[in-house]
Amino acid sequence: MSSFAALDAQRAELMKSRPGWRIWYVPNAVDGSVMWCAQREPTIHAYSAEDLAKDIALADAELASEVQGWAAAP
Repeated sequence: MSSFAALDAQRAELMKSRPGWRIWYVPNAVDGSVMWCAQREPTIHAYSAEDLAKDIALADAELASEVQGWAAAP
């Protein structure tokens, strides 16, 4: 396993190049490996399952719009 300073530097570089993502790593003390993880931000909270479903649909639509914009950009 790399040093924590090296892992933190890799994480910082990933976060810099991938805005809108929460990125972390989980070291495995047994075998020295590292599991890398990412989650798109923002985390969505709602007071009901129905509201959460609506908010997720809105976030998905926004992401789809962004992706289409990226594909259309020269």
